[in-house]
Amino acid sequence: MTSTPPAFAERDFRKASASHANQECVRVARRDGWVGLRDDKTPFGAHDDLRLVFTEPQFDAFLAGVRSGQTAGLCLEMTRRSDGMYAFRSAAPQPSGTAEELEFSEAEVLAFLDGVAQGEFDRDTTPDMAVSG
Repeated sequence: MTSTPPAFAERDFRKASASHANQECVRVARRDGWVGLRDDKTPFGAHDDLRLVFTEPQFDAFLAGVRSGQTAGLCLEMTRRSDGMYAFRSAAPQPSGTAEELEFSEAEVLAFLDGVAQGEFDRDTTPDMAVSG
């Protein structure tokens, strides 16, 4: 793993197979020991294309926690807001030094969680996630 996150390319990000085809989804990328999350409702590379970035061990602990039902204290916080939308925030310091927040609908979150349950974002099953879909 490098000491700084890589510059993720659009082709590095993939979505869960349960996500809608109309680009409403959480996208996940793995590269060089790092994991990036983004919202593909925002055009890739736009000024508001915000990212959450984690080390692979942090994100792998999150995946294991979701599967076991124990998500408290992990790197990614998913909070349902009063308007029904979900806010994704990092509980880990971000390399950028900023506190980004990604916003997803319940359908987007459910598709993401299905992908987590199915192992679609696991390091061992998808070591090179340079796939777009």
